[in-house]
Amino acid sequence: MTPLLTSALAGAAGCLLAAAALRPVRRTVPYLGGLTLAAVTAGATLAALGPPDRRVSAVLLAAAAVALLGLIADVGALPLATRLIVESVAAGGVVLCGVQVTLTGDWPDGPVSVMWIVAMTNAHALLDRRGGALAGVAAVTGAGLAGAALLLADPALAVPATVLSGACLGFLPYGRRRGRVRLGPSAALFAGFGLTCLPVALAAGRGPAAMTAGMLVPALALVLGAGLYGVRPRRSAGGGRRGAPGGVPRDARRGVRLGVRQSVRQSGRQGVRRGA
Repeated sequence: MTPLLTSALAGAAGCLLAAAALRPVRRTVPYLGGLTLAAVTAGATLAALGPPDRRVSAVLLAAAAVALLGLIADVGALPLATRLIVESVAAGGVVLCGVQVTLTGDWPDGPVSVMWIVAMTNAHALLDRRGGALAGVAAVTGAGLAGAALLLADPALAVPATVLSGACLGFLPYGRRRGRVRLGPSAALFAGFGLTCLPVALAAGRGPAAMTAGMLVPALALVLGAGLYGVRPRRSAGGGRRGAPGGVPRDARRGVRLGVRQSVRQSGRQGVRRGA
């Protein structure tokens, strides 16, 4: 089976599994969306590749740990310092397994890699919390990353990227607005961690230009997603657009119309009485 067909089948399986598994989860325990995403991504990747290589195993394990951290933060309070420490430890483990920025080829690459992974992971979570657009952005980013991995003859990274893309697509039918669905802190951290580490793993050792592109891809995807959300006209509580006449609540407009009609009727009755 060709790598392209394997990746396509794995992505389709991830989408179907996520959509099917999220239906009961969202109804009963919505906090478990992140663990569902992690289980679907890891299961479909293992089914397609068998035992993954060191890079993919490290990314999946660290992303699952970060997803568990998001679950704890979602259920109860968790200090920001604790979150950053745990995320830094997870990022450090990934770096020790060879997934790191290779801009200088010296020791500064390690700390830069940890800071970059932590910052981009939380940026993905922020996009999910503010705009609810992370599912669509992650699906497009994962598909593009899978295509780049196939072009660079690295199917070991193409499969998890395709599965993650398909699994994020599986979230979209559960959104209240088309293309807008909140993954939740757990799933957002898992997706953000994976989409940050996989491009770095793909570009590692291919030169500064390739590494710069690998670092900029998720950042540009986030900026584009935030921009698309920002240009959408927001609606006020009454259902109209801000700054437009329709921004007045519907009940208020109806009350104004009724008041005008009653005033006109009373004026007409008084005129009839005076004429009589």
